[in-house]
Amino acid sequence: MKRFCIIANKEKDPEGRYVAELAEFLRAQGCSVNCCEPLVPGEDAEERLKKVPSGTECVVVLGGDGTFLHAAKAMLSSEAAILGINLGTLGFLTSAEYHGAKEALLKVIRDEYSELSIPALTLEMGGREYTSTALNEIVVSRNGFSRLIRLQVLIDGEIVSDNLSDGVIVSTPIGSTGYSLSAGGPIVQPHARILLITPICPHTMQARPLAVSDADVITVRVLKGSRSIPEEAVVSADGDEIGKLNVGEEITIRLGASAARVLRVGGVSFWERVKSKL
Repeated sequence: MKRFCIIANKEKDPEGRYVAELAEFLRAQGCSVNCCEPLVPGEDAEERLKKVPSGTECVVVLGGDGTFLHAAKAMLSSEAAILGINLGTLGFLTSAEYHGAKEALLKVIRDEYSELSIPALTLEMGGREYTSTALNEIVVSRNGFSRLIRLQVLIDGEIVSDNLSDGVIVSTPIGSTGYSLSAGGPIVQPHARILLITPICPHTMQARPLAVSDADVITVRVLKGSRSIPEEAVVSADGDEIGKLNVGEEITIRLGASAARVLRVGGVSFWERVKSKL
């Protein structure tokens, strides 16, 4: 690869020093480089990444896991691959720490990398004409100070659970090391062809995380509990709130056709990353 674009989280690189340093390094290797306006937390990453020039082969994203996810979602319709360089705390989804960024870029230039395709979840919500995507997880959780909510989960139209809880997480394999893990879900290798359904603090001994085929369609329906409120549940995608569900409404989740192309360098296995990062 020879055509790069660099974008950073403004809070992690406020003066643009890291972007400038890597741009200079890439140009010294004979590569063409463009630098996008920095990503500002809370603003639309897609607007910034619309300015990635046509023909770009690799978008280098500087930041933490949150920055990487927002950039990857914005690049779902692009043919460019994504290389994450960690400037954050955990950096589980990124490919290298900043001190190893130049070495990682050299490997990309020499085509010494592996590629991971990360498909996105798509969501239809509440019977309304609204869609959203997520790379990590979609969460239905109780709204504010409401009590436990009653959620019914269906797989391909068949009811598999109906209980009171704080919510439910539907995650992809890469999302298995995020919120789902904190709620007691298993760790899944990124290339596995499954989705995870993980209850959040269920008030029953029978509820357990489920692993289902990524070809299945998952429905989460809000039912009336003993003390329901009008807007019972909040729906979020990769940590961003996207709407609320009333009693009787539902969301439908399935694996979409779009996927992010993520580059991996350094030869570090998934399980080595699990042991070193988690």
